[in-house]
Amino acid sequence: MVTFVDNHPDLQPTARQARLGSVIAVIPAYNAEATIDNVVRLCRRRVVRCVVVDDGSTDQTGRNARRAGADLIVHVGNRGKGAAIRSALAYLQPLPFDYAVLLDADGQHDPGEIAQLVNRARHSHADVICGTRMANPEGMPWLRRVTNRTMSWILSKLIGVKLSDTQCGYRVLSERAAKSIVLTKSNFEVESEMLLDAARRGLKIQEARIRSVYGPDHSSHISPARDTWRFIKLLAGLLVARMKPLKTNPPPEPAPIHEKPEDERDDERESTAETE
Repeated sequence: MVTFVDNHPDLQPTARQARLGSVIAVIPAYNAEATIDNVVRLCRRRVVRCVVVDDGSTDQTGRNARRAGADLIVHVGNRGKGAAIRSALAYLQPLPFDYAVLLDADGQHDPGEIAQLVNRARHSHADVICGTRMANPEGMPWLRRVTNRTMSWILSKLIGVKLSDTQCGYRVLSERAAKSIVLTKSNFEVESEMLLDAARRGLKIQEARIRSVYGPDHSSHISPARDTWRFIKLLAGLLVARMKPLKTNPPPEPAPIHEKPEDERDDERESTAETE
C-alpha cells in the first residue's frame, strides 16, 4: 500500500535553483531519521522540489523529511529500494520538469554535486547520468568493490556503454527517461534494471565522477551475496525480455487527494467557529 501525503507549500526558487532549471530530487529512505533532514535541506537549496519515499520506516524518517520541506510518499510496509523508486517515478509522471536526481538518504551522496551532474546531462544531452565512485573508491568495502567491478563489466557489455560503477544510486534522469523507463524490481537490482531498460529504449547513458561519503558508523542495506544472486536472475530475465516488445508506463492516474497538514485543519476549524 502506498499513501501519498500532501506536498510541501511551494517556495519561490532561489537564484541557484533558477540557474539549474526545473530539477526534482528523489530520495528513497528507510530508517534514516538521523540523516534525512540534512539531506533534504541541502537538496532543497539546489532543486525546486524534493520527493522522499519513506519505505515503511519504523522511526521518524517521514516526519523529519516533511519538517525539512520534502514532498512525502509513505509505504505502509518496507517494500525495498526498487519499489520506492517506482513510487517516486509514478508520482512524477504528471509533473513537468527537466531532470530528476536520485540520491540516497544516508548522506553518502553529496547534494553539493547535483549541479555538476545536471550540467553534465544538459551539456552532453544524456538521458541518464550514472555517478561513479570508482575513480577514488576509498572507504568502499573490498567485497563490494570487487562485486561492483564485476557487475559493471557485465552490464557495460550488455548495454554497449562503458560504465565503471553501475551499482551507484546517485544518478540523473531526464524527464524523457524518468517517464519512459519501466521498472519491475523491488530491491537493489533496480539500479541495473534501470540501465538495461534505458539502453533498450535507445536512451543516451553516460557517467560522471562523484565522491562518496562513508561515515564511521555507516552501514549499508546491500548484501553482496544476496544482491549478486538477484543480479544473476535479472540477467536471466533480460534474455527472455529481449524476445518481447518493450513495455510502456501506463498513463498517469488522477492526482491523489492530499490531506492538509494538521495545523492547517486547526486553522480552518477556528475560522469556522469564529464565523458562527
